[in-house]
Amino acid sequence: MKVLVTGAGSLLGGNLVRLLLENGFTVRALVDPRHEPANLDGLQIEKVPGDTLDPESTQDALSGIQAVFHCAYATVLMPPRAGWIQAVNYQGTQNLLMSMSRAGVEDLVHVGSASSFGFGTMDEPGTEESPYAGEQFRLACFDSMRRAQELVELYSQDGRIRGVIVNPTFMVGLYDPGDSPGREYLDYIKSRPGRYPSGGLNLIGAADAAAGVLKALGRGKHGRCYILGNHNIDHRELSGRFANALGVPRPIGLMGDREVLGRGLAGTLFGRLSGRKPAFSIETARLARTTFYYSSARAVSELDLPQSPLDTVIEDACRWYADKRR
Repeated sequence: MKVLVTGAGSLLGGNLVRLLLENGFTVRALVDPRHEPANLDGLQIEKVPGDTLDPESTQDALSGIQAVFHCAYATVLMPPRAGWIQAVNYQGTQNLLMSMSRAGVEDLVHVGSASSFGFGTMDEPGTEESPYAGEQFRLACFDSMRRAQELVELYSQDGRIRGVIVNPTFMVGLYDPGDSPGREYLDYIKSRPGRYPSGGLNLIGAADAAAGVLKALGRGKHGRCYILGNHNIDHRELSGRFANALGVPRPIGLMGDREVLGRGLAGTLFGRLSGRKPAFSIETARLARTTFYYSSARAVSELDLPQSPLDTVIEDACRWYADKRR
């Protein structure tokens, strides 16, 4: 089967492309020629220049394709309401769906985000049925990914495509190009912060997430969403485990919510005055004090989503991180 992968140079895309090749797929990657992804070097894939924001190149890339894996999305937090983020996530998805309809390509695995569902507690984690709660953060990446998901659901309900939606949680792993949220988290730990915020997240290895994306093509129900997650863990435990793996001191104390927000506000002001991206912003602070806990029970049951041990996920991510910093 010949498939098209958008966002092939991302953390998830890099893992997915390798998995597709291992399973005998012929892979075409839609690649922006201005940003050649180094994590695809040496792979036996067809690279075609283009961008989902360009309808013509998107249409051309679908020639001879039987299925699409749409991994091209923006997760950056700064600037929080940037129009280009909304364009990539929503308009890019709309262009792809329209091009697929014209080309007669029906099968789509759309990569969204677990943030498109309400998050929960350790005892009652969020599920695919949890109402969207991301609007409180006023982030273009959250809101536009939710809108893109709704568009895919609409196309699937209308029968214009056979779409399955997968929603990864926080990912780390091999083949990180260096611009992922996971890389930013490791940079933060490497800076020896001393203390940790009060929130938490759901962590999954990028290789496991890629396996879930691939399995969604054959096992996923059309129009259905699947949270691709694994470990719910607070920042105290997670930052300590990453620090141990990186060989740096563990954060030893809790950073109060008021201090977290104060540091975030200071970082945002610094960014505005200097024109540089702050390491910690008010948006980052609000996320850091929230528990983004989710259940991946549906994906485990219906897609046979792998659930690698936490130590394996952390070791893989830190090994790749260390290799790329040498």
